[in-house]
Amino acid sequence: MSVIQGKVWVASNYVMAYDIIIQSFWTAPIDPVENAKWVMAGVEEAFNRENGFSDQGYTFIVAAHNFAGGGKSIEHVITGLMGAGIRAVFADSFARLQFRNAINYGLPFVTCKDIAKGCSTGDELSWDMASGKVSNLSNGQVFQTVPIAPFVAEVAQAGGLMGFVRQKIAEGRVGDLS
Repeated sequence: MSVIQGKVWVASNYVMAYDIIIQSFWTAPIDPVENAKWVMAGVEEAFNRENGFSDQGYTFIVAAHNFAGGGKSIEHVITGLMGAGIRAVFADSFARLQFRNAINYGLPFVTCKDIAKGCSTGDELSWDMASGKVSNLSNGQVFQTVPIAPFVAEVAQAGGLMGFVRQKIAEGRVGDLS
Protein backbone atom coordinates (compact mmCIF):
# COMPACT_ATOMS: atom_id res chain seq x y z
CA MET A 1 0.00 0.00 0.00
CA SER A 2 1.16 3.49 -0.59
CA VAL A 3 0.52 7.18 -0.29
CA ILE A 4 -0.52 9.03 -3.43
CA GLN A 5 -0.24 12.79 -3.71
CA GLY A 6 -1.48 15.08 -6.46
CA LYS A 7 -3.83 17.69 -7.80
CA VAL A 8 -7.62 17.30 -7.62
CA TRP A 9 -10.44 18.18 -9.98
CA VAL A 10 -13.75 18.72 -8.21
CA ALA A 11 -16.94 18.00 -10.12
CA SER A 12 -19.39 20.87 -9.75
CA ASN A 13 -22.44 18.61 -9.97
CA TYR A 14 -23.68 15.14 -10.90
CA VAL A 15 -21.35 13.52 -13.44
CA MET A 16 -22.93 10.94 -15.73
CA ALA A 17 -21.01 8.18 -17.47
CA TYR A 18 -22.45 9.48 -20.76
CA ASP A 19 -20.67 12.80 -20.16
CA ILE A 20 -17.34 11.39 -19.02
CA ILE A 21 -16.95 9.68 -22.39
CA ILE A 22 -19.46 11.07 -24.85
CA GLN A 23 -21.35 8.57 -26.95
CA SER A 24 -19.55 9.30 -30.20
CA PHE A 25 -16.36 7.81 -28.68
CA TRP A 26 -17.87 4.58 -27.32
CA THR A 27 -16.87 2.73 -30.47
CA ALA A 28 -13.20 3.56 -30.01
CA PRO A 29 -11.01 0.65 -28.85
CA ILE A 30 -10.69 0.24 -25.09
CA ASP A 31 -7.32 1.94 -24.86
CA PRO A 32 -6.33 4.30 -22.01
CA VAL A 33 -4.42 6.71 -24.25
CA GLU A 34 -7.14 6.90 -26.87
CA ASN A 35 -10.01 7.03 -24.35
CA ALA A 36 -8.30 9.79 -22.33
CA LYS A 37 -8.36 12.19 -25.27
CA TRP A 38 -12.01 13.12 -24.71
CA VAL A 39 -12.49 12.45 -20.98
CA MET A 40 -14.96 14.89 -19.42
CA ALA A 41 -15.78 16.43 -22.81
CA GLY A 42 -19.46 16.32 -21.91
CA VAL A 43 -18.98 17.67 -18.38
CA GLU A 44 -17.31 21.04 -18.95
CA GLU A 45 -16.91 23.01 -22.15
CA ALA A 46 -13.24 23.66 -21.31
CA PHE A 47 -12.62 19.90 -21.60
CA ASN A 48 -14.43 19.56 -24.94
CA ARG A 49 -11.23 19.45 -26.96
CA GLU A 50 -8.68 16.72 -27.50
CA ASN A 51 -6.82 16.10 -24.21
CA GLY A 52 -8.69 19.00 -22.60
CA PHE A 53 -8.94 17.18 -19.26
CA SER A 54 -5.78 15.09 -19.55
CA ASP A 55 -3.57 18.14 -20.08
CA GLN A 56 -4.58 19.56 -16.68
CA GLY A 57 -2.46 17.03 -14.75
CA TYR A 58 -5.08 15.90 -12.26
CA THR A 59 -4.37 12.89 -10.04
CA PHE A 60 -7.71 12.72 -8.23
CA ILE A 61 -11.36 13.45 -8.87
CA VAL A 62 -13.71 14.48 -6.08
CA ALA A 63 -17.43 14.25 -6.72
CA ALA A 64 -20.74 14.09 -4.91
CA HIS A 65 -23.55 11.57 -5.39
CA ASN A 66 -23.63 8.67 -7.89
CA PHE A 67 -20.44 9.48 -9.81
CA ALA A 68 -20.44 7.91 -13.31
CA GLY A 69 -24.09 6.90 -13.13
CA GLY A 70 -26.89 7.17 -15.60
CA GLY A 71 -25.27 5.17 -18.32
CA LYS A 72 -24.39 1.76 -19.53
CA SER A 73 -21.44 -0.20 -18.27
CA ILE A 74 -18.94 1.11 -20.81
CA GLU A 75 -15.34 0.42 -19.85
CA HIS A 76 -14.15 3.44 -21.83
CA VAL A 77 -15.04 5.62 -18.82
CA ILE A 78 -12.59 3.86 -16.52
CA THR A 79 -9.78 3.40 -19.04
CA GLY A 80 -10.19 7.03 -20.11
CA LEU A 81 -9.88 8.29 -16.53
CA MET A 82 -6.80 6.13 -15.99
CA GLY A 83 -5.26 7.27 -19.26
CA ALA A 84 -5.84 10.86 -18.15
CA GLY A 85 -3.70 10.24 -15.06
CA ILE A 86 -6.44 9.73 -12.49
CA ARG A 87 -5.23 7.48 -9.66
CA ALA A 88 -8.40 7.54 -7.49
CA VAL A 89 -11.90 8.99 -7.40
CA PHE A 90 -13.53 10.06 -4.13
CA ALA A 91 -17.28 10.59 -3.97
CA ASP A 92 -20.31 10.34 -1.71
CA SER A 93 -21.48 7.41 -3.85
CA PHE A 94 -20.86 5.70 -7.19
CA ALA A 95 -22.87 4.05 -9.91
CA ARG A 96 -22.67 0.33 -9.24
CA LEU A 97 -21.71 -0.66 -12.80
CA GLN A 98 -18.83 1.78 -13.03
CA PHE A 99 -17.73 0.96 -9.48
CA ARG A 100 -17.26 -2.65 -10.54
CA ASN A 101 -15.52 -1.64 -13.77
CA ALA A 102 -13.16 0.52 -11.73
CA ILE A 103 -12.20 -2.43 -9.52
CA ASN A 104 -11.74 -4.66 -12.58
CA TYR A 105 -9.30 -2.15 -14.07
CA GLY A 106 -7.56 -1.29 -10.79
CA LEU A 107 -8.80 2.30 -10.38
CA PRO A 108 -9.88 2.94 -6.78
CA PHE A 109 -13.37 4.42 -6.46
CA VAL A 110 -13.48 5.42 -2.79
CA THR A 111 -16.57 6.45 -0.86
CA CYS A 112 -15.90 9.55 1.24
CA LYS A 113 -18.94 11.39 2.54
CA ASP A 114 -18.89 15.17 2.07
CA ILE A 115 -15.33 15.35 0.67
CA ALA A 116 -16.61 17.62 -2.12
CA LYS A 117 -17.44 20.26 0.52
CA GLY A 118 -13.80 20.43 1.61
CA CYS A 119 -11.96 20.51 -1.70
CA SER A 120 -11.57 22.92 -4.60
CA THR A 121 -10.23 22.21 -8.05
CA GLY A 122 -6.45 22.56 -8.00
CA ASP A 123 -6.04 21.64 -4.32
CA GLU A 124 -3.23 19.24 -3.50
CA LEU A 125 -4.37 16.00 -1.83
CA SER A 126 -2.50 13.19 -0.14
CA TRP A 127 -4.20 9.81 0.21
CA ASP A 128 -2.90 7.01 2.40
CA MET A 129 -4.47 3.88 0.92
CA ALA A 130 -3.72 1.75 3.99
CA SER A 131 -5.29 4.05 6.57
CA GLY A 132 -7.92 5.65 4.33
CA LYS A 133 -6.84 9.14 5.37
CA VAL A 134 -7.20 11.88 2.74
CA SER A 135 -5.44 15.13 3.59
CA ASN A 136 -6.11 18.34 1.70
CA LEU A 137 -2.64 19.87 1.80
CA SER A 138 -3.99 23.16 0.44
CA ASN A 139 -6.47 23.91 3.22
CA GLY A 140 -5.58 21.49 6.03
CA GLN A 141 -8.85 19.53 6.03
CA VAL A 142 -8.65 15.80 6.65
CA PHE A 143 -11.17 13.18 5.57
CA GLN A 144 -11.46 9.55 6.59
CA THR A 145 -12.41 6.89 4.09
CA VAL A 146 -12.61 3.17 4.57
CA PRO A 147 -9.13 1.79 3.86
CA ILE A 148 -8.79 -0.03 0.55
CA ALA A 149 -9.50 -3.74 0.97
CA PRO A 150 -6.33 -5.79 0.49
CA PHE A 151 -7.84 -7.61 -2.51
CA VAL A 152 -8.72 -4.33 -4.24
CA ALA A 153 -5.23 -2.98 -3.51
CA GLU A 154 -3.68 -6.13 -5.00
CA VAL A 155 -5.83 -5.82 -8.12
CA ALA A 156 -4.82 -2.14 -8.46
CA GLN A 157 -1.12 -2.94 -8.02
CA ALA A 158 -1.40 -5.68 -10.67
CA GLY A 159 -2.89 -3.21 -13.14
CA GLY A 160 -6.41 -4.61 -13.00
CA LEU A 161 -8.23 -7.89 -12.56
CA MET A 162 -6.71 -9.57 -15.62
CA GLY A 163 -3.20 -8.63 -14.49
CA PHE A 164 -4.01 -9.93 -11.03
CA VAL A 165 -5.18 -13.29 -12.39
CA ARG A 166 -2.15 -13.55 -14.70
CA GLN A 167 0.14 -12.80 -11.74
CA LYS A 168 -1.48 -15.51 -9.58
CA ILE A 169 -1.19 -18.05 -12.40
CA ALA A 170 2.48 -17.15 -12.99
CA GLU A 171 3.16 -17.55 -9.26
CA GLY A 172 1.35 -20.94 -9.22
CA ARG A 173 -1.16 -19.52 -6.74
CA VAL A 174 -4.37 -20.23 -8.64
CA GLY A 175 -5.95 -21.48 -5.40
CA ASP A 176 -5.64 -17.93 -4.03
CA LEU A 177 -8.26 -16.80 -6.54
CA SER A 178 -11.17 -18.50 -4.79
